[in-house]
Amino acid sequence: MIILGIDPGTVRVGYGVIKKDGGLSMLACGLVGDADKNTTDRLSHIGNEIKGLIKRFKPDAVGVEKVFFSKNKKTALAVAEARGVIVFTAGNMGIPVFEFSPTDIKSVVAGDGRCDKRTLERIVCITLGEKSIDGPDDISDALAVAIRTSFEFAK
Repeated sequence: MIILGIDPGTVRVGYGVIKKDGGLSMLACGLVGDADKNTTDRLSHIGNEIKGLIKRFKPDAVGVEKVFFSKNKKTALAVAEARGVIVFTAGNMGIPVFEFSPTDIKSVVAGDGRCDKRTLERIVCITLGEKSIDGPDDISDALAVAIRTSFEFAK
């Protein structure tokens, strides 16, 4: 089973692709998005990139982190727009989409819904048998989403 995990953001969208075959292993990870694009172009770019990832890896499921609302409503709205494009794109391609809150992801993956990003990244590395994950935490967060999504199929 192949799972695509996505951590939506305003400027960067992290993605992680894992394979569940007895254990879990990482197939790919990286960033989608372009800070230099205006809102409409950025959203189109995100949709096209997600579509490309789905065509390339043919995931059985897509996991997306839910928007975490903070004091900055403008930021939350921009993340929600990106999330909407991601959910629409995957759904439109017939891929089941699972959505999880940050606390739920951390609880299931790390055993502590309030763990910090560094701890979560360390657990993700251990779970996937990786020494480290290069790049910003958007990438390790996306891999955590993919790992969390894999537990839906264990039920």
